[in-house]
Amino acid sequence: MNTKNVITITEFCQHYDIPESFIISLSEFELIEISTETETPCIYVTEIQSIEKLIRFHYELDINIEGIHAITSLLNRVEQLQENVKSLNNKLRFYEDVD
Repeated sequence: MNTKNVITITEFCQHYDIPESFIISLSEFELIEISTETETPCIYVTEIQSIEKLIRFHYELDINIEGIHAITSLLNRVEQLQENVKSLNNKLRFYEDVD
């Protein structure tokens, strides 16, 4: 197991004091990806920041998994739209500068 890229779900859940079933539920709703290293379920270290956000949604704001899924989808859509607006603004600036 490449310990630099993954952390076991058990270790993660012990550190954050959350049940493993929560992480499994996030995976079932395709909010995170679980890797299996030597038959041990793990999460990628690169996903820790987004998982922390999902933990706050659930435990601090009392939002259920379905709500988290909806919120995450909407936030991703907003981010895509912001990127589109930025791209269009850059194209517009290019054409304004040409004149």
